[in-house]
Amino acid sequence: MRWRSPARTEVDVSEVERIVIRVRASRKYRSVCVDTVRRIAADEWSRWGALKPALKATKSRLHQIYGAYETGTGLRHAADALRSATMDGRKEAIRSACRYMLSLHTSTRERLPDLDRFYRDIYAHTGIPHVILDLACGLNPLALPWMGLGQGSEYHAYDIDGDRIALLNDYLDMAGVQINAHLQDVICDPPDEKGDLALLLKSAACLERQRRGSTLALLDKLAVDWVVVSFPVKSLGRREKGMPEHYAHQFDGMLYGRPWPVTRLDFPTELVFAVDKR
Repeated sequence: MRWRSPARTEVDVSEVERIVIRVRASRKYRSVCVDTVRRIAADEWSRWGALKPALKATKSRLHQIYGAYETGTGLRHAADALRSATMDGRKEAIRSACRYMLSLHTSTRERLPDLDRFYRDIYAHTGIPHVILDLACGLNPLALPWMGLGQGSEYHAYDIDGDRIALLNDYLDMAGVQINAHLQDVICDPPDEKGDLALLLKSAACLERQRRGSTLALLDKLAVDWVVVSFPVKSLGRREKGMPEHYAHQFDGMLYGRPWPVTRLDFPTELVFAVDKR
């Protein structure tokens, strides 16, 4: 039977919870933040008003925002290699293990060619931060060896994958940075930690697909001096579609009416905006 989307209906909490239970029973999505699953399930129940199509649509959306970006193959083995290198204090081995792990997630893999200059060029505008908030972080905290942070710096990372958060907490503890990796959906629950710099790297477009206006709502609530927001310059299929100018226009529209100066930085693999909220 082919389902057609009806007019939106009132959310049935009990049916939403049935969807949440079924989704989290799946091996693929069992580590996803329950707030994220519940938020998407409620949206899809409101759209479909029936269990079967709402469940299918919820899984499809979770794949779009989560499952399509990371290849888990080799991640745990690489984490073991990183732990060994860190315990031995071998800096080049640490960087090598981190680089390999960064290659396992689409977003951070694309950034690898620019990694040596990426944070240096950003800090030329923002200054070197003491406290960083990394929103919808993926595996980006593994780029710490390239971030040039000072002794005693704080790093807060937020992601919807519980397994990833556990791995990052292990690594960041070994890296000697004061760290807390949070299992947290930043749409449902924006961070309240104060910081010098917040990173929202190639996640704004994904947030907007989930809830229109969520990026600006998040930027408004962040208690930081600077927010760095970036966008991809190619699709997941590696096609160029005029994406930099499209996202530049979109981001300019998002910030309309806000008094924040914005600096644009163009990297070969990423379009970056540094937003001054001071």
